[in-house]
Amino acid sequence: MLFEAEWFKLFVLVLIRFSGVMATAPVLGSGGVPMRLRAGLAAATALLVTPLIPALAQPLPSDPFAFGWLAAGELIIGLCVGFVASLVLAAVQMGGQVIDMQSGFGMMNIFNPAAETQFPVFGFFLFILAVFFLLATDGHHVILRAAAVSFEHIPPGGFRPNGPAFSELARRGAWIFIDGLVIAAPVAAAMFLAYGTLGLLGRVVPQIHLFIIGFPLTMALAMLVMAAFIGTYLELLDGMFSRMFRDLVWIGRVMG
Repeated sequence: MLFEAEWFKLFVLVLIRFSGVMATAPVLGSGGVPMRLRAGLAAATALLVTPLIPALAQPLPSDPFAFGWLAAGELIIGLCVGFVASLVLAAVQMGGQVIDMQSGFGMMNIFNPAAETQFPVFGFFLFILAVFFLLATDGHHVILRAAAVSFEHIPPGGFRPNGPAFSELARRGAWIFIDGLVIAAPVAAAMFLAYGTLGLLGRVVPQIHLFIIGFPLTMALAMLVMAAFIGTYLELLDGMFSRMFRDLVWIGRVMG
């Protein structure tokens, strides 16, 4: 009976860590995935992982407050793993929004059911392309595997507040802005040249209605530049996801 109680407490901690991952990870934590499916996937994964965890050095506490503290630590670890995994899609979304603002597509929005929010046209296109890339490379499996491997470095209940680790995690969050600007750079550069040319044309030929010809021109130019650099964008995505996979291993080691 005591063994069953210890196993159940261990299972609850494992389940909470995977639940944190399911809440924040891309695709797995999407609003388009039903809550019951996410809960069932977290429970099934916890059932598979719990028997593989070595025996703990000390028994888990039975006191509700002490056990609740351990559960909170497991939730923080899961949320951090999901946060690291979501950085790439956040950078893609930001880059798409910069492109839309510069090209004129920002006036139109499309509802994104995965993020449950309004996305501009290019932001939605790049987001969907990144999701397909993640699924094609089995990135969702890598996220779950990273959460499972984290138990080798941080056993259930082994979370310790680590200030330097959280600071480094915040610095990794800055990559959202860096990667977003890199994604938007080709189109932003083309828009800079286009607006400069239109400005000079307006000074030379004042009779031209720049607002009438400007929007179609910048929109068409943005689509052409995006089509020309789509291969470069996919290579950039590959590098971003590779860095994200390495960071998943890193976060699973430093939170204990």
